[in-house]
Amino acid sequence: MLLGAALAVAAGIGFATNSTAAKVAYEGGTNPLTFLTLRSTLAAILVLIIVLVNRRSLYLPVRRRLAAFAIGGLLAVYSYGTLSSIQFIPVALAILILYTFPLLTNLYAWISGQERPTFMSIGALTLAFFGLALALDIEGVTLDIRGVALAAMAALGLTAVIILNNRLVGDGDSRPITFHMMLSASIVFAVVTWVVGDYAFPETVAGWAGFIIGPSAYAFAIVTVFIAISLAGPAPTAMSMNVEPVASLAFGFLILGQALSGVQILGSGLVIAAILSLRLIDSRIPRANMENNHDRPH
Repeated sequence: MLLGAALAVAAGIGFATNSTAAKVAYEGGTNPLTFLTLRSTLAAILVLIIVLVNRRSLYLPVRRRLAAFAIGGLLAVYSYGTLSSIQFIPVALAILILYTFPLLTNLYAWISGQERPTFMSIGALTLAFFGLALALDIEGVTLDIRGVALAAMAALGLTAVIILNNRLVGDGDSRPITFHMMLSASIVFAVVTWVVGDYAFPETVAGWAGFIIGPSAYAFAIVTVFIAISLAGPAPTAMSMNVEPVASLAFGFLILGQALSGVQILGSGLVIAAILSLRLIDSRIPRANMENNHDRPH
């Protein structure tokens, strides 16, 4: 259990490294579509290797395969929203907005009647959105609305991916479905980039470093997540991976020089605390199915 949690923390740091490296790569001349094409392709190949090494079948019935491809399209949308938003707002804020997805999945569960809200869960939700308002420092800082909108689109897209993915996976092996989703996302990015003619490779040493480190860190995180889940289970893994917003805040300051104000740091802390509280509440409530599993698919 302890090793699994440690690996989940390492995965969260890996995903934070990916986002930070993407910003460095952009400053070196590349763009989100080119970066994501490489990242998704590498991830699909890696998941394929994991499946083959574990001697698992990639077979899916036609309807499940088509559904996995469709969810992969949504995966592409949310990934693009996340890595495009960091062109306009600090990386830490983009990841923080993305990490409202557990709150959004809870809202979906309440609205759809699958779960009744409790006093504690409503309190956690209220605290999170209050913290988000502080983190965005609406009155004190003028943020580029494009970045906020793209990050919000990413959070909504990730929420949809989680809901649909959990329905599709059920109690089965997620790896074949993850492979089909990654393959679909890779095809989407490759085709869109080719159609718009927007391939752009880095022009500086730092840009190339970010271009290579980012997808590599993402691939490392994917492998680590699978191992962490097998050792600790989905809920502890999801809990431990909340280190990603914290790591993004630290990397943004240390590597990118993106310092947040005291109010923004306070707000970020409140959001992270609220999400952790919500995950703790959920982990204590028996689930009839996996509909409300807040583990992030990659």
